[in-house]
Amino acid sequence: MAKTQAQMRKEYEMRKQRGNGSTSKSNPGNQQNFTKPVAVPYNFVSLPKQVIPAEFWKSHSSKDVKDLYKQHVLTNGKNSGYIDIDIFTQTPLFIGGNVVEKNGEEYQEFFGGNDNPIIPGSSLKSMIKQVLKIVTASGFKAYNSESGVGDFEDRRLFYREVGNKDSIYHKNMINSCRVNGKWTSKPLASAGFIIKTVNNEFYVVNANFKTLKYADFPNLNQKKDKVGIDWADNYVDIHTGQLGTKSSFIKILKPTSFLKGQIELPREVIENYGYDYIYNRYPVNKEAMNLLDVDKDCIGKKGEAAQKFTGRSDVTYVVPCFYKIKNGKVQHFGHGRFYRIPYDQTIGEHLPKGLDGQNGTVDLTESILGRSRDWAGRVSFSEAHLYNEPKWCECGKPHPLMGPKPTSYQFYLQQDIKNSNSELNHWNTPGAQIRGYKLYWHQPIDKAKSWKNPSSTDGDKLSKYIQPIDSGMTFKSRIYFNNLSDVELGALLLTLNLDCLDTEADKKKSISYKLGKGKSIGLGSIELNSSLHILDRAKRYNTLFDNNTWQLGETDISKDTFINAFLKYRNDSLGENLSDYTKMLEELLTMMNWNLTKGTSEISISKWKEAMTMMSVDNDDYKRFKNRVKLGTPSEFIKAWSKK
Repeated sequence: MAKTQAQMRKEYEMRKQRGNGSTSKSNPGNQQNFTKPVAVPYNFVSLPKQVIPAEFWKSHSSKDVKDLYKQHVLTNGKNSGYIDIDIFTQTPLFIGGNVVEKNGEEYQEFFGGNDNPIIPGSSLKSMIKQVLKIVTASGFKAYNSESGVGDFEDRRLFYREVGNKDSIYHKNMINSCRVNGKWTSKPLASAGFIIKTVNNEFYVVNANFKTLKYADFPNLNQKKDKVGIDWADNYVDIHTGQLGTKSSFIKILKPTSFLKGQIELPREVIENYGYDYIYNRYPVNKEAMNLLDVDKDCIGKKGEAAQKFTGRSDVTYVVPCFYKIKNGKVQHFGHGRFYRIPYDQTIGEHLPKGLDGQNGTVDLTESILGRSRDWAGRVSFSEAHLYNEPKWCECGKPHPLMGPKPTSYQFYLQQDIKNSNSELNHWNTPGAQIRGYKLYWHQPIDKAKSWKNPSSTDGDKLSKYIQPIDSGMTFKSRIYFNNLSDVELGALLLTLNLDCLDTEADKKKSISYKLGKGKSIGLGSIELNSSLHILDRAKRYNTLFDNNTWQLGETDISKDTFINAFLKYRNDSLGENLSDYTKMLEELLTMMNWNLTKGTSEISISKWKEAMTMMSVDNDDYKRFKNRVKLGTPSEFIKAWSKK
């Protein structure tokens, strides 16, 4: 029996209501039907449910936190000395240095140059800091532009899905209705012009527009596949580039007045637009248009040209756009009617419950390495210099390093897909939680040594030539520490000696770290070996000689003494949350397990190589990326591939 128009409309509305805000609707039932799991070279270590506070931290203390810190250092900071570090490259390593031009091509040198390759102390610090934060269950805090410190940028992510009628994008940006018995779609975005005033304020002035066909304007047919804006005295033509069988462009007419009906364009909306361009649109599409790029004459008009077009002496810049308003202000805008729009919630709104409330806590990482402008760190990292003769890889252009970004919420958000009625969490899902710290897997040596992109050619401006140092090289560095407590020194030592936590002999892991560029294509796997040297200052300065040699004041104390002090403090601090911490630490050890590259009882080398091959919309024969198959935990990921 044929369905009535009312029935069809009701079904359509139900599909819209089930829309998950995604850039692609995913049926979790299909997730179980794929013959292969997702293939990505990274995974995540969960965030702690409870932050381990610094020893001096008291949330209800009336004392200034800086005074508490100073007193702590004076009372408990009795350990000073250094830790010698040997860094052994297990796969090729590349630390970016100066960029030079040779024969019209850009070459990025290894830091320090080929004659004196160096690993800067800042690179070592960044690597160790991330692991230290996980080991000490430190806070996960938003990036602060003033201090330059933070774990993530608390911004809104953008998305677009024109073809998916079930998505919230379709609901917000497209009105579907029946005309003469057929469903048709009409964009809801309005046309207008963004203006910037001498007071650095932004507004949008509404304008009328027409949809025109390229077939009616043969002289414009060559514009069909280009992104651009063509200016005339009384209108602008908007070209949005190649998209399917596109056959039309937009003509936005100049308003009769730029003085009437201007709508406020909030600063936050502008900043979100800029973030999306820098982090998402431009890296993928170099032709992506930034409407607010005042330096490009082909986009907007500035100065006298802007004043002439708008008839306003206070306007410094004008550019056409499409936009939507909410509560009398511009909600979002873009180039073309089907532009990308932001999610309602920011990344920071997806922190685990309770953790966001603890982000005012001073944690052990801040106590050891410094806290913004309150105090400097008590640990410094020296440059690492090459110990043996350098052995270099061939010079070449690497495989593209781009992979799924946070917009791939099936990877970056925790997913609870247990049955076909479940839906993927996305960035508009209330209560959805971010996965945690992003780490890269170690890859087999032969795969890592295939880092060069064979399809890259001279003249390709998307990548630079590099020359990594080969595997089998040893660098030496030294970490100095001053006035650390037993607990703080123990946390630092445990971070450098994670093997001591792995007590299951039959499943013993070999812990390695990731350093430098190209982690996603296998570069940067290193092994660390360390030795502790404690300085007894009284002994050093009271006695000048020791057996006819200079008295160095070094004291022989086992690392275990300090590591055990941290472990006791950790256990006492976490209490009933210790089991969750243990799971988090196991995820870290799994991610850092070098043995996976050699084949284990869990997974073969061939399967591991395949698991490390980054999926994309272009190369994913199994449609796993398009259908948003979720990424499991590190152990689930290994298990899924072992069964493949």
